[in-house]
Amino acid sequence: QLFVYESRPLQDRYVDQSTGIAERGSCGHTDVVVVEMSNRSCQPSLFYHLGVRESFSMTNNILLCCYTDLPELHALREEIFQKSSDCSCSYTFIPYMVTTQNKVFCCDSSVMMCLSELYQPNFNMEAFFTPLTDQLAKLLEGTSANSCGYFREMIRSDIRKARERYSGAQLSRELTSIQQRLDSVECLSLDIVMNFLLAYRDAQDFDAIITLVETLQALPTCDIAEQHNICFHYAFALDRRNQPGDREKALSVLLPLVERPEGVAPDLYCMCGRIHKDIFIDSGFTDAEKRDQAFYWYHKAFLMEPSLHAGINSVVFLMAAGHTFETSAQLRQIGMKLSCVLGRKGCLQKMEHYWDVGFYLGASILAADMDKIIQASEKLYKLNAPVWYLNSIKETYTIYSHFKTASDTWSPKQELVDFWLGFLMESCQTFVSTEQCPVLILELARVLQPSQLSVCNTEGKKSVTLSHLCSLEEEGISTWTFPASSIRGVRYGKEGEELQSLSSGPCVP
Repeated sequence: QLFVYESRPLQDRYVDQSTGIAERGSCGHTDVVVVEMSNRSCQPSLFYHLGVRESFSMTNNILLCCYTDLPELHALREEIFQKSSDCSCSYTFIPYMVTTQNKVFCCDSSVMMCLSELYQPNFNMEAFFTPLTDQLAKLLEGTSANSCGYFREMIRSDIRKARERYSGAQLSRELTSIQQRLDSVECLSLDIVMNFLLAYRDAQDFDAIITLVETLQALPTCDIAEQHNICFHYAFALDRRNQPGDREKALSVLLPLVERPEGVAPDLYCMCGRIHKDIFIDSGFTDAEKRDQAFYWYHKAFLMEPSLHAGINSVVFLMAAGHTFETSAQLRQIGMKLSCVLGRKGCLQKMEHYWDVGFYLGASILAADMDKIIQASEKLYKLNAPVWYLNSIKETYTIYSHFKTASDTWSPKQELVDFWLGFLMESCQTFVSTEQCPVLILELARVLQPSQLSVCNTEGKKSVTLSHLCSLEEEGISTWTFPASSIRGVRYGKEGEELQSLSSGPCVP
């Protein structure tokens, strides 16, 4: 992009070299700026804008000045040379003159003393001076278009801050505002696009992901949308949005990639498995072809690079097809590899990322280890895992629970397992008002106590009942009823935290 400043009158314009169209804008992040400095009264303002470019480390600046007064021209040149020596920016100073035929030529100040002799109607200026347009073209050809670097870093920083400060719809609005500042395709590097996609994913704004990628696909000179990691997130957004034809479109993007003989990254195989898994769930667990296709792609990813994600899903789909650990050698083989991969992750207490804890939870569910399920569920809650990730866990657990053999025995520990899994599953559902819901009570000892909250809205008996889920070892009162008249107020926690407090008068045990 080329930016032109004119001092007669003061205005600023973008000049797109591919179209020749000039638009108003800001010169801060353009590759080259051409500034017309002839109007002395405008020079302070123009030097201010050049100083802004210096702060952005924008190095390519071309300054023009029309000859009218030789002393003023010399003074301006000395000031520009001083600026060049004081900073790392490059200033190219070009004096020029306009002939009586309205032709513009570059001229050196050393020949200005002879200007009265040269400035004759019949004098051949082309033989002695270079046309200004030729000089500008030569300078622009030798300029590398790399000065978007600072602007790109600023965009990365803004996206990072937005992800730290906002969530949900507010995060999506902030990202849209940042995206609207991108007025040049050259500033849309692969890593910036990926940052946008990941942030929109956190905000659950799948429409924005799809719109951004399809906009890139429509640009004839941009191949970012063809990159595999962009295709991955595009397919993910289509699958999650799930409008008519979305999943078919997602498969049409992925299948040509995953069917290549040279192979692709395991994540793309897993994404194919995820789409077939979602179609299988939507069929009410009856579409055997989609079930087998989901296993095929997850298992292919697991064979290429054993991971908890691919392995857990491979086990679940084998169980959905009727396999058991007692009768299936393939299921036992995958299970042994899964145990090794899980062991390399280390203990649960040292895990810091929600995806590691989520996979630990999935493996614990398959192993029916109640203690580990409870511990991993609580840790996943404390890490505030995003909704899109909880949805993924929910889908896998839904398939597993549909095909597993239900246990006839009951225990307080099983009740806690059911509570935690139900609590996590409900946290990624659309809110529906009910008379009873699972809640967590933060005790004075900073311990989370699983409980049930019941609301009675019957006229004359309005109340709230809180019941702890207790182990067999616990003794004492575990249920409290708060009549509506005793409730003094309700206080919400900070945005993004599932926290409320209830203040009341005496309650009934």
